[in-house]
Amino acid sequence: MIGLIKAETLKLSGRKLYPVMLLIILAFTGLAAFFLMVFGQILDDAASQGLPTIPKPEAFILGIQQVVGQTWFPLILAVVVLGGELSTTIWATTLTRESRKTWQISARLLVFTLASWLAMLLGIAAWSGVAILFAEGSGGLSIVEWLDVLWKTGVSQVAWVSLGIGFVALLRSVGPAIGAVLALSFGEGLLVLWDPYANVSLTGATTGVFGAVGLEGIAAEFLAPPVGLGHSMLILAGWTTLGMLLTWWGLNRRDA
Repeated sequence: MIGLIKAETLKLSGRKLYPVMLLIILAFTGLAAFFLMVFGQILDDAASQGLPTIPKPEAFILGIQQVVGQTWFPLILAVVVLGGELSTTIWATTLTRESRKTWQISARLLVFTLASWLAMLLGIAAWSGVAILFAEGSGGLSIVEWLDVLWKTGVSQVAWVSLGIGFVALLRSVGPAIGAVLALSFGEGLLVLWDPYANVSLTGATTGVFGAVGLEGIAAEFLAPPVGLGHSMLILAGWTTLGMLLTWWGLNRRDA
């Protein structure tokens, strides 16, 4: 198992995909931070036009939710890396060296999750830097709260990575799998605004584990209804299980 993890880490670190995706998520985070924290201070009469004013420490929580809400990252990372193996002879070759599919899947799930978790933490760090410099008010998160952010961010990535692996295991082609996971990410982002679906929404659970942030004005209309921590953890566990079941069924159905 350790050898598989090392091999997957080397393969991922040797690709240009990861740093490119990392730059994209940092760019998206910077744009969101600018429009939610800086733009309102530059524009005259911003409050009267519905633009939110986000003080500390709420600005940190909102930023964390904005970053982990970029669910395309773990999905595409898993689809592109694993899809490249499944659509060629690489996957079959790796099975000749280590035939236990459970270990093969677990190693990739772990490596992709850690890579996505690191990307999210870098995005959170970038947002926090902007919040420290530009957000109004004072205060911040305690050490315990930041430790909570660490593990909650990691848990949220497991579910999305598992779904990415599940989709590509079923479709065995990078292009269709990317289309499917992007549709999932976008559709989830819209359906979470529908109250009945919010009770099972993975997007809602991904942000719900960090608590609720109260905003006023136009921005409040685009916030999903809050989901409690315990409820969010159950949703994350359910979607993670679904992703693993899809993976196992897809690999066995296609006789991988």
